[in-house]
Amino acid sequence: MSKLALGGVQFGIDYGIANTKGQVQIEEVQSILNYAKKNGVNILDTASGYGDSEEVLGKVGVDNFQIITKTTSIKQGVNGVVRIFYQSLKNLKQKKAYGLLIHDIGEIEHKQFDTLLIELARLKRQGLVKKIGVSVYNSQQIDYVLDNFSIDLIQLPINILDQRLINDESLVKLKKHNVEIHARSALLQGLLLMSINAIPSWFEPIKDTLKLFHEEAKKQNLTKLQLALGFVQSLTEIDKVVVGVDSLKQLYEIINASSVKVNAVELSNISINDPIFLNPSNWKV
Repeated sequence: MSKLALGGVQFGIDYGIANTKGQVQIEEVQSILNYAKKNGVNILDTASGYGDSEEVLGKVGVDNFQIITKTTSIKQGVNGVVRIFYQSLKNLKQKKAYGLLIHDIGEIEHKQFDTLLIELARLKRQGLVKKIGVSVYNSQQIDYVLDNFSIDLIQLPINILDQRLINDESLVKLKKHNVEIHARSALLQGLLLMSINAIPSWFEPIKDTLKLFHEEAKKQNLTKLQLALGFVQSLTEIDKVVVGVDSLKQLYEIINASSVKVNAVELSNISINDPIFLNPSNWKV
């Protein structure tokens, strides 16, 4: 079984700093899913907030996949969040989901979080979802969740530039709590695959680190994709690496590159700690 999971955001919106094609057309989505399944990719990661991604996936058909979706904003109220989960199942044409993640815990106050997780636990008891959890950005959010709640599944950012959750042992801590870990941003929205000259000037402060990454790939006789993907896949605590694609060709390249193994310990020097550059929602490009 592949360690890869397929992200669905590009199926619903124009997404990614390196994306020049826009939203993926439905015929291409069908081809992507067929190829993914044929190569052992069995998890699809989507969300109600990904444009019409869930509707597209429902039309194409996803019965052969395990589906992870995410909650809408808590501003909708707990009942609204649950109602939109039911709508997600309807759009996906599924009776249940593998995972349901709280999408943005940063906007949730403790009391709301407690109430929301109680509702998610109820959905789990009813058999509508197998695993409940959260999507996080940093170790503070991980500590808050582990100190206060019981979860089955977490999605977090990690890549060769962003090794913060390795260095502070957050991954080890999560495994001690038997949490399934899915990594996102392995390619940092494609930034890691761009040529140095194509990288927007806004990233000038980290271009030296990006050059180090490019040089390391050449040194190991690997492509940038092989090194970036191999780094995350080599982390034993990571259960799945979520990758998004905007074409069948991209998925083909990613699956071919995913067989490469690298030594993550030897790559600790190719990293930064500034969330301004590590969190795409902060980018000004």
